[in-house]
Amino acid sequence: MAEEISGNPLEVLARWVEDAAQASIPAPSTMTFATADAAGVPHARTVLVTAIDDTALRFHSSAPTTKTRDLAARHQASGVFHWPALGRQVVVHGPARELDAAVARAAFGEQPRQLQLVAWAYDELLPTLDGPEPEIGPGEFRRAFDCAALRDPADRGVPESWTTIELAPSRVDLWQAGDDLTPPSRTRFVLGPAGTWRRFPVLP
Repeated sequence: MAEEISGNPLEVLARWVEDAAQASIPAPSTMTFATADAAGVPHARTVLVTAIDDTALRFHSSAPTTKTRDLAARHQASGVFHWPALGRQVVVHGPARELDAAVARAAFGEQPRQLQLVAWAYDELLPTLDGPEPEIGPGEFRRAFDCAALRDPADRGVPESWTTIELAPSRVDLWQAGDDLTPPSRTRFVLGPAGTWRRFPVLP
């Protein structure tokens, strides 16, 4: 039976992520993050959301990349969380932006070791590449990754290209699966100018 949803949808999202974690679903905070460039060409990729609060969600990246270039041209973005095993999906829409570098620096040490090494590899390679979709030579990223792995894990340095992106949803759709005798449901929340959420059902 579908859950009755009310209140702040981002609180529901955070709870659903925790439910997915408790159900041992791998990478429960994975989100497909969609942007568009200045010409309107869409791009999508999966990211690992590391923080969800009452107003926004955050994840980390390197810059410049396709996603950060897109956000510089068009500030609106969308994200999708999907947990098929739980019969739940959340779609968020709203403005996204890079946060101050101090925020990114503070978060770097909390990231998994592999993600830190990927960030250092990006930091080495990005200055050597040209164009919005730069090509790299065979094995070049692995070489940079292995080089980063030689760094002392106690080193508290942060790659200059490391950044934090915040998506502040103005619309949230919460979808729940049904069963043979129960239809699916979708509840939409729209953020009003006073900062309150308006809730209403929409076609699933």
